[in-house]
Amino acid sequence: MVQVEPSQDLVAGELYDDAVFVGSYTCPTTTDPDCPFTCATLKECDACGCFVIDEGGGPWGPAMDVIMCLLPIFFLLGVTLKPNPLPTTTSLPAAAIMMFLIRVMYLGSNPVLCSGAIISGFHEALSPLTIMFGAIVLFETMEATLCMPFMMREMKALTEGHIVAELMLIFSFAYMIEGASGFGTPVALGAPMLASLGHPKLGSVVTLLVMNTFATIWGAAGTPIWFGFRNLGLAEDQFVQVSFKGGVCLTICAYLLLPTSVLTILCPSGVIRQNIIFVLLSLSSVMVPVVGMSFVTYEFPALIGGMIGCVVTAGLIRMRLGLKEYKKDDATEGRHLKISTTSENSIVRSIAKARDVASMQVNDVVYGDLEAIDNVTDKEDVKENAENKNGNQDDGQNGIVDQLGNYEGKGIGPGPETRQQDQQENTERSYIKSITSHLNHDSRMDDAENLANLSDVDQALGPRKSGPAYYRELLGRTCPLWGTVLLLIVTRVQQIGLKDLLLKREPYFQIDFGTYGIFRLSASLVFQLIDILTHPDLSWKYELLYVPFIIPFVLMSLITMVLYRRDLQASPKAIFGTCLGRLKKPAVALLGALALVQLMIKEGAAAPADIIGSNLSQALREGWIVFTALIGTLGSFFSGSTTISNLTFGGIQEIAAESIGTSVTSMLALQAVGASAGNGVCLNNIIAACTVVGLNVSEGKIIAKTFKPVLGMCVLATVTMLAFFFRF
Repeated sequence: MVQVEPSQDLVAGELYDDAVFVGSYTCPTTTDPDCPFTCATLKECDACGCFVIDEGGGPWGPAMDVIMCLLPIFFLLGVTLKPNPLPTTTSLPAAAIMMFLIRVMYLGSNPVLCSGAIISGFHEALSPLTIMFGAIVLFETMEATLCMPFMMREMKALTEGHIVAELMLIFSFAYMIEGASGFGTPVALGAPMLASLGHPKLGSVVTLLVMNTFATIWGAAGTPIWFGFRNLGLAEDQFVQVSFKGGVCLTICAYLLLPTSVLTILCPSGVIRQNIIFVLLSLSSVMVPVVGMSFVTYEFPALIGGMIGCVVTAGLIRMRLGLKEYKKDDATEGRHLKISTTSENSIVRSIAKARDVASMQVNDVVYGDLEAIDNVTDKEDVKENAENKNGNQDDGQNGIVDQLGNYEGKGIGPGPETRQQDQQENTERSYIKSITSHLNHDSRMDDAENLANLSDVDQALGPRKSGPAYYRELLGRTCPLWGTVLLLIVTRVQQIGLKDLLLKREPYFQIDFGTYGIFRLSASLVFQLIDILTHPDLSWKYELLYVPFIIPFVLMSLITMVLYRRDLQASPKAIFGTCLGRLKKPAVALLGALALVQLMIKEGAAAPADIIGSNLSQALREGWIVFTALIGTLGSFFSGSTTISNLTFGGIQEIAAESIGTSVTSMLALQAVGASAGNGVCLNNIIAACTVVGLNVSEGKIIAKTFKPVLGMCVLATVTMLAFFFRF
């Protein structure tokens, strides 16, 4: 077809009286209705002036638009939280399909955009999957090289099994990791550590998810602030204002919620009250530096606060400052002197199995002996024989048999209980000794707890060293953790210079994959897919060396394998095979989750997330403030990221603040705090945490436990912002 030259100078995005409008496409250069369908490439569209119109709403009005856009979220919540929940491998892809149909059938969105968003979501799933894989590899390596049992033994020695001390030390550590990395790494690292200290897997996952909500606003050197709000045109001092206002909110929330709603997940409230001085001192060692740093920087509060907290908390534990002994109930008695594991390749798992097997063998032997006695003679005959043999039943020196037929004293040797105890101890010790040289595990993972006595782990690891030899071993065995933290800091802190090098997108080579997109690979191993399905607003990137996968997790795993190759209880092939096996089900769920996220946020005013936020803010006016934090939480729930939540709703929050005449930075800070709280209920983090610790429970069961602290944080943050920062 011959292109018609425009008779006037055209302005991009502006409709003219003689423009042709067909569906969501328009060509302002001609009255020919076929023109919008003649452009085969983006260059041809640019040449003739065709462009896509997205009106951002359906035919039934704003209220119905909001309901329809929230329908997949309501469906997801309903099937996840019901008594017999639908697995996320089914519910998340179903929610994504539902959102796709709503967009094309009700909102009338560009089908190319919607299809491309799904493809983009599939590619985006690579980031959380590789992070999960790297974290699992690191922990499987630490277990297989005996580094993790060593660290747990030393932590038990430091804390003496005190549950409050263990929880606060893990809190400080997770805070530091969040400041260095983000991406859900604190939960992936902290939950297995807490479980390895002997705590239940479910409680460990729930505790770490909620603990992480106090830090993600400054995750990965402040990425949720400087990157999440980058499109709003904020000045440097406005970023700092968002940081310190959010810091004040999170600090108040931490002091009120951590002792009452978070630590009590694993620890009785009475024990928390007994040790409240230690809890407050340890918490202050983290939050006071955090809130102080938030007044001057939006990048390093979590990193610096977590570092200081780790050092101070360890010192408080060593000095036993504020720590009180507590009475352990029957359920936890002795648990503080045991170590657990989440790994198939752990010596702790083998010891736990050995004890169970040995106990069953001993019980079978003793039961068989007693049964044989019953078959030969009754208990009165046994008593009579004992009397005849010993000469006197009551002399107190030679053993007797009581009226129940139980042996007592020394006359005929140890009784059944004594013989059972001795035989059990000998059998267990010999069995443990036989398996510690080489571990053979059942390849099937289960959710049963694997608890081993600290004394047995001590024996398997060998005698504790002293002096310089001990410190050398301590430095070497903890290398996987401090090496990981060091690499995260070196690659994240802007001033060091490595971060920009790892993120460079040029120079690159590219391959044109037709309408699928343009693939690029840079010298820094940054993978990109540009113009997915020829849509100019759809692209994907994956920074292989920056995402916490190769660096630091896999790299530190390989270094650890080399350093402790003689202690390896499983081959590297077996370790990597275990990790891949754990990712099969989470991969399906994450593909659905990320497809749903991209369908929610793409693109501009036509995006369902934008429709929800803009319509609600216009309808509620000042009342929008009540829902600001919850909107941020909703963004993290479906996206799995504080940064994505801020990117999605930051512009809406800015417009809402300006329309009601209040502080923009206060509104953005409340959005960021709500998004940080949302990490406690976001499906991506829950799936990742359960995968790393090998926990097989429904996501709804975990959300039911994390929901109350998350809601409490949103309410407290809103009240704090209204009291201190909002002015009308």
